[in-house]
Amino acid sequence: MYGIIDIGSNSMRLSCFKRSETELSYVFHKKYMAGLASYVTKKNLLSERGIDKAVEILQDFKKIIVSVGIEDVSIIATASIRNVTNTEEILEQIKERTGLDIEVLSGREEAMCDFIGATHFTRAAEGIVVDIGGGSTELVFFSDNQAQEAISIPYGSLNMFTKHVTKLFPKKKEVHEIQSLVKKELNDLKPWSGNNAILGVGGTSRAVCKLYNDYYGLPISNRKLQCDMLSKLLEELKEDKDFCMKKLLQIVPERIHTILPGLLILDEIIKFYDCKHVEISSWGVREGYLIEKISSTV
Repeated sequence: MYGIIDIGSNSMRLSCFKRSETELSYVFHKKYMAGLASYVTKKNLLSERGIDKAVEILQDFKKIIVSVGIEDVSIIATASIRNVTNTEEILEQIKERTGLDIEVLSGREEAMCDFIGATHFTRAAEGIVVDIGGGSTELVFFSDNQAQEAISIPYGSLNMFTKHVTKLFPKKKEVHEIQSLVKKELNDLKPWSGNNAILGVGGTSRAVCKLYNDYYGLPISNRKLQCDMLSKLLEELKEDKDFCMKKLLQIVPERIHTILPGLLILDEIIKFYDCKHVEISSWGVREGYLIEKISSTV
């Protein structure tokens, strides 16, 4: 069996897979909504409380790994540790207190793992892989089943909430701030002339899919979202706070504070690239990392 721990800005996950020849199949996972991005100080340091939170969760994961008998374990970190200025201190503390070594993925490496995982089971040969994490958003533009460009922008659902939202849901001015920041980042990117269908990866995309399916009375198995219908849902969530509170508590309570910032980021990407639909992938960075790891040893 293979285990992988993903230290993200919003959540920390332990996932376990078994391998049959070169294929991976899912066994189980454990998730904590750690919210590490909320522990980043004004000086862009992950605070001691944030480090303590990460250590506490990693110690719990370590107990599970030992009890289950997982021998091959990888530990990766993304924007949660990559984008702060005390990265080395964090890694040293975690090593000293847990005995665990962590590989910090660059923005491009994270994006490529997203691409490998997301496209593993899809028939899409061309499009844009989008992973809206807690502390960054990764985009991979691909055609002919090959990645053409992979980039990372430093805005995610949790750091947008932490830095720009004063209450539970963003006010009109705060919505505009988030939209403007994302639009500015997108304007700095190279134009993309390929198919603009989005392949959504990660917890924000999956949460958006749950909301979409509930709102339109679609089966929970539906993985395809029409962008015009998604925009309608966003407008109602923005305008009707009672409806927003009720739906988020019903469908995605653990993301009640981050789902609107995440959906605003996705909406700006959709508008910028004139996308017509979004398909949600079950696999992403963790699976992509392990696929790449296994293929390199075959």
